[in-house]
Amino acid sequence: MLANNAPRPTEEHRGYEISYVESERSWYIRADADAPRAQTTYRSAFQARRAIDEILDQPSPVAAGGKKKKG
Repeated sequence: MLANNAPRPTEEHRGYEISYVESERSWYIRADADAPRAQTTYRSAFQARRAIDEILDQPSPVAAGGKKKKG
C-alpha cells in the first residue's frame, strides 16, 4: 500500500472546521477558526464528520435537582 501524502484542504461540516495535519497523518476538528484544535484525532474526514454529528445531535444536558419545594 502506498501512502498518499498529498495536501488535503480544510473543510467545514455543520459549522465545525475539519483539518488534516500531514506530519501526524490525522484529522482534527474545532468549533470555528478561532477555537483551539480538539485533542481527539480521527483517521479520516468521514470519522471527523461523524464525531461532529454526534456532538451536535446529542440532547442538551438537564440540570439535576429540578425545582425546590416550598414548605
